[in-house]
Amino acid sequence: MTTDPRNGIRAAGGKVLLVGLSVLLCFGVAEVGLRIKGFEFHLMPTIQFGWPDPATLHDRYRDDPDLFWVLRDYQDRLARARATHPDIVFMGDSCTEFGTYPEITLAALAGEKEPVSTGVSLGTGGWSSSQGLEQLRRDVLPLHPRVVTIYYGWNDHWVALGPTDAELERVRWLLAFAEHSRLAQLIVKARFGLSVPMAERPNRVPIDAYRANLSAMVRLARNAGIAPVLITAPTNHVRGHEPAYLAVRHLRNLSELVPLHEQYLDVARDVARRSGAVLCDLAKDFAALPPPPTPLFLADGIHLTPAGDHVIARFLLPCIVQAASSR
Repeated sequence: MTTDPRNGIRAAGGKVLLVGLSVLLCFGVAEVGLRIKGFEFHLMPTIQFGWPDPATLHDRYRDDPDLFWVLRDYQDRLARARATHPDIVFMGDSCTEFGTYPEITLAALAGEKEPVSTGVSLGTGGWSSSQGLEQLRRDVLPLHPRVVTIYYGWNDHWVALGPTDAELERVRWLLAFAEHSRLAQLIVKARFGLSVPMAERPNRVPIDAYRANLSAMVRLARNAGIAPVLITAPTNHVRGHEPAYLAVRHLRNLSELVPLHEQYLDVARDVARRSGAVLCDLAKDFAALPPPPTPLFLADGIHLTPAGDHVIARFLLPCIVQAASSR
């Protein structure tokens, strides 16, 4: 007697279907149970970065599936940039978002009748080079600017209060699912919600990843016909006089601030040297300045005053002109 092979296929298919329905049932029961118990867990801002803090993250920014958070008017800025085709895109963290140096630089370029004199600032507070790399891929390359300035480093070497940036990128799909599922939120909490002592936490972007991110940005920009300018982040921090607030959410120990920042500065310099990208070494330039009559930095030693933004523009202008002429 010959057995119809289709019967075996149907039987196997039935078993797979039964298993699938059982799994879905278990998931459904778990989901309902978690909702009845009122369980809820959101990685951001429940676990967040040194900055933005939860209140700022909620009030000033909005969620983004790829960049995690963006300015509330981010899409409007991109839409205007697509319509106006800016020569320069200023990328960076809060030093760029809150700084006036992009506008000052553009005004100076226009005043000197340079061929590049229009631009848009897409800097976002709290961002690391990992978010910058994703922004470059998704949003900046399609704008086809002539020059892009890349100003990251501070947030890369702050302590990861939750997952590192690379870990967040790997589970982006899970985070998106967790917006709608309490079971997914439970999985996220089990993976990332454990309390780890500050001294044992890694940097948000370890130094090798920082190097890889900058190198990738330079390569992608050049492949798209865009001239990259790497900027080192200036500071007036002095050993023994580090801002105390940085020990609360940003550093394992205050004493690591100055040498840690120098390590990341050296990586940016090395990437520029190896790639041939234009380097605007603001850290070195500011360190060589005589004591100014007007403070160039705010009390945190990170962000610039209006006077400091004018100094940035003075140093950045020739770097942009050099980059534009090298295309």
